[in-house]
Amino acid sequence: MEITNVETAVLGSAVEAASLPAQVGARELDISSVVVRVHTDEGITGFGESFYRSEENNKFLAESIDAMSRHIVGKDPQDVKAIWHELYLHVKRAGAYGALSAIDEALWDIKGKDAGKPLYQLLGGQTNEVKAYATFPADKTAEELIDYADWLSEKGFQAMKIGAGFGVEEDRHRIKTIMNNIPDDFGLAIDANTSYSYNDAAKVAKTASEYEVEWFEEPISHTDLDGQAELNRKFTVPISGYQTHTPHYPALDHLKARSLDIYQPSVDYVGGITGAMRVAGLVEAFDKELVPHALGPAINYAASLHVAAASRQCRLIEFAVLDDDLEDPGTYIAGQYIENQDAIHVDDGGTIDPPEEPGLGVRIDEDVFEEYRVD
Repeated sequence: MEITNVETAVLGSAVEAASLPAQVGARELDISSVVVRVHTDEGITGFGESFYRSEENNKFLAESIDAMSRHIVGKDPQDVKAIWHELYLHVKRAGAYGALSAIDEALWDIKGKDAGKPLYQLLGGQTNEVKAYATFPADKTAEELIDYADWLSEKGFQAMKIGAGFGVEEDRHRIKTIMNNIPDDFGLAIDANTSYSYNDAAKVAKTASEYEVEWFEEPISHTDLDGQAELNRKFTVPISGYQTHTPHYPALDHLKARSLDIYQPSVDYVGGITGAMRVAGLVEAFDKELVPHALGPAINYAASLHVAAASRQCRLIEFAVLDDDLEDPGTYIAGQYIENQDAIHVDDGGTIDPPEEPGLGVRIDEDVFEEYRVD
């Protein structure tokens, strides 16, 4: 089999922008994306996907993928690892990890389709039942979030993750108010998106520990391993992160420093399925948790599900609830161009399974796909 052509398409977002903490600087995250299609001489096409924060940035991402594609045309798409390492030599200088990730996803999709098996089976088979927690990036007050916690709990979600980084007192208020009023079997996680100094993060972590918050995600700069390790040592709330790291190599430094208890590689950025599975292997060796960061569009989410299912240390995955008026919050709406949208769905017990069709297991509705394509 030989790669004959690589095609990219910038897509507009199918959903409203997600809200991020005010101190991050940008208030909204636009979930538009770049879809890559890797064509072969045997008629098998593989899909991959990555995304940046806006359509304008995604046009740059598409150009990065186009530039990388010249290195893979003519190669056998089955040689995923060899291609990954060849591309990495270019990517580590240019920083084009989104491009590497999208191409890698597409190659794995081809492998699965050629084998006639869903991808998680090629990755070693399903190891655990994976439950979903709901990321709810909506601009709501603490009091409003209590009602949404009940809504998500009734669906079967294990926890709700909300933004933090709005200031120490506001974050403390949100933690106390929500934790005092949500179901006993439903958890709360907070994500500061690296917006705090160590001292302010420590104040929030103290309250989060007292109220048994599920985890405190990216409280400080993601490069501050010593600071993360100190927070992790000093407070009982687990410190989580890794979505902003590339590829798998830095995970060993974090693991040795004991800086994180929960590792959250983002498949669209960490180096695709190959990079994410390598993080998973390192995490397993140190007996830490893997909870993939998976807020984003649908093709990439399907890839994340396969990684989650095949990873022994993973029992939980992110699920973005991007509309507060859904009849079923377990419906994945960030990918209206997917023909078989029911392949990605949280059941009423909170379980989410990877798609069972060959490869990534998602099919594109070409008419809808063209509607979202950006010129």
